[in-house]
Amino acid sequence: MNRVDDGLVLSSMDRRVRRSWLSAERVVAAITLMIAVTAAAYGYARFGTGRTLTVNSQNLTVSAVRHKTFHEYIPVTGHVVPRTTVYLDAIEGGQVTDVYVEEGAFVDAGQRLVRLKNSALQLQVIASEAQLTEQLNYLAATELTFEQSRLHRKRELLDIDHRLDRLARELRQRRPLLASGGVTQAQIDDLESERNYYRDLKEAVQEAQAIDAEFQSTEMARMREALDAMNANLDFARGNLNNLTVVAPISGQLTLLEAEVGQSTAPGMRVGRIDQVDAFKVTAFIDEFYLSRVVVGQRASVEITGQDYQLEIGKIYPGVVDRQFEVDLVFLDRLPEGIRRGQTVRMRLEIGAPAENLVVANGPYVEDTGGLWVFVVDRDAMRAQRRSVRLGRRNPEGIEVLDGLRAGEEIVTSSYEFLMDFQELQLRGSLY
Repeated sequence: MNRVDDGLVLSSMDRRVRRSWLSAERVVAAITLMIAVTAAAYGYARFGTGRTLTVNSQNLTVSAVRHKTFHEYIPVTGHVVPRTTVYLDAIEGGQVTDVYVEEGAFVDAGQRLVRLKNSALQLQVIASEAQLTEQLNYLAATELTFEQSRLHRKRELLDIDHRLDRLARELRQRRPLLASGGVTQAQIDDLESERNYYRDLKEAVQEAQAIDAEFQSTEMARMREALDAMNANLDFARGNLNNLTVVAPISGQLTLLEAEVGQSTAPGMRVGRIDQVDAFKVTAFIDEFYLSRVVVGQRASVEITGQDYQLEIGKIYPGVVDRQFEVDLVFLDRLPEGIRRGQTVRMRLEIGAPAENLVVANGPYVEDTGGLWVFVVDRDAMRAQRRSVRLGRRNPEGIEVLDGLRAGEEIVTSSYEFLMDFQELQLRGSLY
């Protein structure tokens, strides 16, 4: 008996049999593994990891690429307001004594609406009138004094001229008698001296007369300016007194009236509003993203009661509030029937010129892919493959196709939220 290393006892007749490493089971396992690895490598090379997804066609939206006119527009929501609105403010404060109309009434330009009472303003007008009367009386008295002074100077000149005339006659009469001794030289000298005195006196009176005239002219001009200023102040005070009666500046509908008899109003307080009833406009707010692309004169269209109407941007207000800017749009040609203040309208504002181009439907896919690629449906409608594209301008309905697609092709336009990691879609079921 022989003992081997593994503890078995062998006789002289026994013989160890060596087991072969290559067995049928191992061969089958190796072949299976090779086939699996080959299939996986082929699948990765052919499709890539996660590149193909089978989807139900009923869960997809498909749209065709068409050659058509593209209109670049943005949807805008606006509100109808009167084209002209006039606010009525109390220029002067006071107490309401009379209300001549009711809110909502139609009024004519110049029609009285509300009357106020202001005792302090009335006293101011009375005081201004008294001051003006006093100034007029003073002006009249001054004019009389100046006129009397002028007449006095004139009378002095007349007396001097008369005296000079008389002296000239005496000299003419007595000079011939000087040779015969009828007069003396001293008498002639006295007459000439007296004549020279009156000549000098005349010049002095004339100079005084000129000074008086200049002073009177300046003083009268100053007094008349003061009088004109007082007249202007009185007119202003009377105008303020007239402002106590609030009148309609335009014809229209009195859509607001905040005045009750006995109520006290402060200067500048709003008491009413008048809207023009035969002309309306639409005011709207637009996202600041389009600020550089919106200009005066651009057209918009709106459907009201089943009819299309055209509008035009008439005014763009400066400033941006809450990332929006305000515009006014006016109706062209005609006004919609039955339109009312405050009515909401939804318009299409054209922000670009129409162009003939390839157009595809807009959809959530653009936001998902950034407009860089789409899924294009094969002709057999069994698959949709990913393709790079270049898209241009867009509106709520369609997008311009600049490159990557041809007319007649169809693309998936529904959301790509769960399709971003795939290169191909296997479509299950009919698309149509």
